[in-house]
Amino acid sequence: MSPAPAPVRWGVIGATAHIAQRAVLPALAASPKCELVALASHSLPQGGYETFGARRVLSSYQAVLADPEVEAVYVPLPNSLHAQWSVRAAEAAKHVLCEKPLATSALEAGAMASACDAAGVVLMEAYMTPFHPRAALFDDILGSGRLGDLRFGRTAFTFSLEDESNHRWSPAFGGGALLDVGIYCLAPLLLAARRRAVELSASAVMTAGGVDSSFGGWLDFGRGFTGAFVCSFEAPQRQLIEMVGTEAALSMERSFTPGGGDSRITLNHRGGRVEELEVAGADPYRGMVDHFATVLRGGAGLRRTPDDSIELLTLIDRLRVVAAGS
Repeated sequence: MSPAPAPVRWGVIGATAHIAQRAVLPALAASPKCELVALASHSLPQGGYETFGARRVLSSYQAVLADPEVEAVYVPLPNSLHAQWSVRAAEAAKHVLCEKPLATSALEAGAMASACDAAGVVLMEAYMTPFHPRAALFDDILGSGRLGDLRFGRTAFTFSLEDESNHRWSPAFGGGALLDVGIYCLAPLLLAARRRAVELSASAVMTAGGVDSSFGGWLDFGRGFTGAFVCSFEAPQRQLIEMVGTEAALSMERSFTPGGGDSRITLNHRGGRVEELEVAGADPYRGMVDHFATVLRGGAGLRRTPDDSIELLTLIDRLRVVAAGS
């Protein structure tokens, strides 16, 4: 039996970010495929922050990129900083796992992908939902034809963001509901359609500060399949996917941030039979970092490529233009 590959050595810039502290840093620390080498943050919360056993806490982001032991960098900075620091990481010959959305526009994401290609490093968006076991079941159902011909898709991700100082409320930081949670709503619709929307409409509720607090849209993918979505910072917590075909309708609650207890997909069949499908629960963040480490060690290809991320951001760009003109 050949020995297991050496763990990927990680650096994290923006280590005090909520998502880093709550989910990604714990996943890196728990994975035998990963080793935390260096962290840096420009903002220290009261009482400091958890380092999850990292060997070094450095004084700057650039110091993490200059660290010769760091192979891969996780970037959980505000959206407007993703492109800048991902490109700098590529120039420092570091692989990049960048928090979603990959960038604030398709143009920015394309520049990030080009920089990483030129440097010979791997770029992946830190979109964790596809790495939960239930996502594989969802993909299998869509590909199996069990739903019949798809007719309607509906997705929703809403929650109340009460903290007015949160960077998601700032246009300078790439804020707004569509950029923050739109990926969760749009990616399943694109996956189901497997083609670009031929027609779309959209509407946004804008704050005085210039970001969308709520955003909704309708997409016509042709061949009889349409999709609708809503995302919001000002509505009660809700996560939903529905896919309706001529033979069955699929529904899934807590669709986008699943954990160990989220294991069920419901199928309502044409004849009235209700089928509950179960899979094991798991931590999708752990699945995500394990997958990225496996890719870097040559054991797999990227499950979600930069081209996938650019395609989704192209759709977001289109939706923003339509909403602005409505």
